[in-house]
Parts: sequence; C-alpha cells; structure tokens
Amino acid sequence: MYLCALNKKNFTMKIPQSKIFKLMKTKAGAPPGTLINTFAQTSVHESTRLISVSDDSNQDIIIEDFEKLPSRLWPEATNWLIFTGLGDIDKLEHLGSVFQINPLIIEDILNAEHLPKAEETDEFLFFVIKILTRNTETDSFETNHVCFLLGKRFIITFLQRNTSLFDNFIKRIKTVKESPHHYTHDYILYQLIDIIVDHYYLLFNQTDEKLEEIEEILMSDQSADMTSMIQQQKRELNFIRRNILPVAEAVRILLKIESAFIKKHNRTFFNDIADHLQHLLSATDNYRETITSLYELQMMNYSNRMNNVMKSLTIIATIFIPLTLITGIYGMNFTYMPELSLRWSYPAVLIFIVAGGTAMYLYMRQKKWF
Repeated sequence: MYLCALNKKNFTMKIPQSKIFKLMKTKAGAPPGTLINTFAQTSVHESTRLISVSDDSNQDIIIEDFEKLPSRLWPEATNWLIFTGLGDIDKLEHLGSVFQINPLIIEDILNAEHLPKAEETDEFLFFVIKILTRNTETDSFETNHVCFLLGKRFIITFLQRNTSLFDNFIKRIKTVKESPHHYTHDYILYQLIDIIVDHYYLLFNQTDEKLEEIEEILMSDQSADMTSMIQQQKRELNFIRRNILPVAEAVRILLKIESAFIKKHNRTFFNDIADHLQHLLSATDNYRETITSLYELQMMNYSNRMNNVMKSLTIIATIFIPLTLITGIYGMNFTYMPELSLRWSYPAVLIFIVAGGTAMYLYMRQKKWF
C-alpha cells in the first residue's frame, strides 16, 4: 500500500508505509525541512560539475567553491550543474542556500527511498526519478536516486552516485553539432528523463529473456522446479512497475498543468516520454500474465508428475492385489486343504502368480494405460 498526494501543481507517490514509519520515527518531533541523510556512508560527495553552452562556445568545469558558482553561470546560455554524491548534508545545504532551494526539496533529495515525483513552485520545477540497473554478480536491482531541479537560468542534476548513462549526451552538447539554442534547460531535462526511460527498456529485455528461458525449461523438463525463479521475476517486475508508474503520472501531471518551466514547443518531447512510459506499463501487464501462465505451467507439471506417480502406484497395486488374494487364501491354516498335500502345488501356484501378473502387465500395455 502506498501513500499518494495529488493536487493541481504537485504529484507525489511516497514509499511503502513500513519504510515511511521508520523514517517518520527518525524525524519525530523535528520541524519540517529537517535534513536526514538516508544514504549509505559510502555515498559521499564526489564532484560538482558545471557545463555551460552558448551559441559559439561551451565550458566544462569542476566547481570547488559554491560561493563563486553564480558568477560562473553564463548569462543567456544553458547552464547544467551536475552534483554527484548525496552523502554530504553540509554541501547540499550550502548549494541550497546559494540557489535559494526550499529545505523541503533538499529533504526529498536526501531521501533515498523517495519514489519518483514531480513538483512545481514559483521558482523551480523539481523532478525525482530512479536509474535502475541490474547487478550481474548478485542478479539483483540497484537504484541510483536522481533529482532534477529546473530553474530559469539553470538545471541541476543530483546523482546518488556517478553514472555513465549521460556521457554520450554530454559529448553531444559539448560538440554543439546541433543548433546551440536548441539545448534549452527544459530540453536538457527532457533528454535526461528520456535517457533514463530508454534504459528501462533494457531491463524489460532482460526480463523477457529470463521468462523465455524459464518457459523453455518448463516445456522441456517437467521435473524442473522453477518456482523460486518465477517468484523472483514477479518481485522484480513489481519493483520496476513501482518505480515506473509514478514517473508516468508525474510526466502526465506536468503536461496537464502546462508547467511554466517547459516551453510550448518542447511539450511534444514530454508527450513522447509519456507514450514510452505507457508502453512500458502495458508491457508490465503483459509480463504479469506471462508470469501467471508460467506459474500455472509449473503447477501443471507438478500435477502431471503426481498423476504419473499415482498411476504407477495404481498399476502396481492392480497387479499385486489378485496375487495377494491367492497367497492370502493359501496362507490360511485349515487342516483340509487338498492342494497342500500335492507335491507340485507350490511351484504350480508360483507359476500361476507369475503368469497372472505378466498377463495383466501386457494387457495394460496394450491398452496404453502407461
């Protein structure tokens, strides 16, 4: 169950209630906007990088002194600030004071469990999203908490840790192959969100391959137990959907409210993102049906194996029941049983038992009962 809040200019989808309660326990009694770092101690601040693009030149520098940062922003140019590493509250507070960022926004940036959302104020457009990657060694998902803060003169990207996902886009900006004025702040926001959404397709391709592999195994080997793998795929799919659904809702809300930070001619690009996210959500529904079918196939294999066992036991019992009847009759200790005095009665009964059992076996085989 998730907590949701929705109004005209704000959309947010919070984390599962169990984690909310733990977070609220930590913040109990603290005033609004109290900063609590929920990231691991290893998530230290790595760098603050400023990329500026104008009509005829560009700059790519590392910022050491935030006090000098406003003077490094080029007027009438596109300024993109990349803040990597969210483990240093002091530096985030310092950056927030330089750009007059609301402490509530800084609080959301420091919340590693915050699910994607969009929020617009008079000064900023704030967007939260997750980069999802699969760790091939542990075969599990890793998340990179990413926040975008779009202002009138700049766009800031807050990264939990460094990623190579945006490298090609950065190279494209710096080469200025396209018209420089095309790289407006809202267009950069679109490009970054689009890159992350396109990366989601890779996860779906991996999921598709795993489901096909499970299906092939279940079809070729009825004795295979794939229940744990099926359950794992179900958990992973729910995890992906839980992170994609609020992104789709946030983009939809941005388009609905006609955000002042997104130029009219760039809305088409955000519509394209919304279409991609809708396609991914439809894919999750299809994968859910596939997982349900695989689970039913697994249960059918279990049932078939159990039926085979029961059939084998029934055949054995059917063959031996009449033979048991014979041995039971001659196991009675009556005095006057004429067969007991005959010399060949014992081997005769044995031959009859073997012949009777063999005849029943051949009859069942002829009827194709097994």
